[in-house]
Amino acid sequence: MNVTNFRIDDRLIHGQIVTQWIADSKARRIIVADDKAAADPTQQMLLKLTVPGGVSLDILSLKDAAELLASDASDQNVLLIVRNPKAAYELVDLGFSPKRINVGNISNARSEVGRTRLLAFIYVEPDDVAYLRKLMERGVELEIRAVPADRPIDVEELLEKHSL
Repeated sequence: MNVTNFRIDDRLIHGQIVTQWIADSKARRIIVADDKAAADPTQQMLLKLTVPGGVSLDILSLKDAAELLASDASDQNVLLIVRNPKAAYELVDLGFSPKRINVGNISNARSEVGRTRLLAFIYVEPDDVAYLRKLMERGVELEIRAVPADRPIDVEELLEKHSL
């Protein structure tokens, strides 16, 4: 398989994914690699309802997604989505080697330790920052874009700007 876009987005599949990212990725398949969604039939049903016709959807645990990414030799274009930086790092740690990851949305969800606002759609906890840095240490290029037409924002520069 050909992962044309690897995206961190805590909303998983939503309007921007359906209207812009699928087309930009030329994806015929979406893989949601998320342990929580893989174990929740209701969330799976809701995610399946959002995917347009002609695009297949796999909702897999991180381990199963890593195995599929390692074993599928097809040339099918895929949009890969994970919920957070930790999940992205875990996929890399399980052997997936992306060149680039698009950081799309980390919302201001409930937090016991507090979140720092980097952009209107990026709020990070210390763990998020740690996993983003670990990804960069592994040589993965991280860029922030809400939609494909946005100018990419370098994650490392943004973290430095906020002294994180």
